[in-house]
Amino acid sequence: MQQEKFQPDSTPLYITYKAELILLLVTFTWGLSFPMIKLSLTGISPMAFILIRFTITLALYLIFFGKKIKISDYSAWKYGLLLGVFLFCGFGFQTMGLKYTSASKSAFITGTSLIIIPFAQFLILNSRPKAENIAGALIVLAGLVILSESYILTPNFGDVLTLICAFSFAVHIVLLDKYSRSVNFSYLVFGQFLAMVVLSLLSVIIFELFVFGDFFIVFNSDLIFPLLFTSLFSTFISIILMTKYQNKTSPLRAGIIYNMESLFAVFFSYLLINERLNFPQITGALLMITGLFISEFYSLFKIKYSGGKEI
Repeated sequence: MQQEKFQPDSTPLYITYKAELILLLVTFTWGLSFPMIKLSLTGISPMAFILIRFTITLALYLIFFGKKIKISDYSAWKYGLLLGVFLFCGFGFQTMGLKYTSASKSAFITGTSLIIIPFAQFLILNSRPKAENIAGALIVLAGLVILSESYILTPNFGDVLTLICAFSFAVHIVLLDKYSRSVNFSYLVFGQFLAMVVLSLLSVIIFELFVFGDFFIVFNSDLIFPLLFTSLFSTFISIILMTKYQNKTSPLRAGIIYNMESLFAVFFSYLLINERLNFPQITGALLMITGLFISEFYSLFKIKYSGGKEI
């Protein structure tokens, strides 16, 4: 079985480190956005928030990079559309989930995408998951049960929505790794932003206006600043940087870095909205982190303690 390379495609070490540092900065903005979005949802329905957020993002992209895009060249940006579908599912289910669960729990559940990545790689890239990936997945799921307190309560609807979000983000990461190595960068980004705007508009019309009738917007300080911050930093800049630099590392290493979003989110949720996890939830969160590290670093320990040779 082909092993995960530390430096994919012989990328120089300093370039890999630079790319991973940039991706870490991306996760910092994502972690900060969790409590902001949680606060903003008191003044706007979830799909409306996403629609306005990505409309602003698409407008910014066309202003700065529009000259590099030929709208008629569909073959160049169709892969970006596919990425955008999974990105929309990720952001959409995450934002809807935040309406029913805490920002801290949402961040940790979103982090389970790291466990899903090896299985997505197997289905999409024909790369089989290792035994430690499966073991890590089981540990993470056990931690998820404790974190969501589903052992004493009916599972939180927001937790279920956020878990779907985690699956979507995992597939997006793997597909981004696949397409960013061969498809023009500008078109990949454009396709993602365009798909997000179209799908969020349809969701607002179909679900929030007609099916559930829960569309609303109340413009206030709790809404305007999060919209501007997430549009500029957590979406426009972040997705551009993801698309440009993720292929300098592997999907699993990128997933590990993206999972740091959970730690940033917990810190900022405590700092900004005073959210705290109880002791069982902290235990579940630590168990999830343990599973993540077993999944991704066990093979490195095997190599280290076998004299540099893989067992």
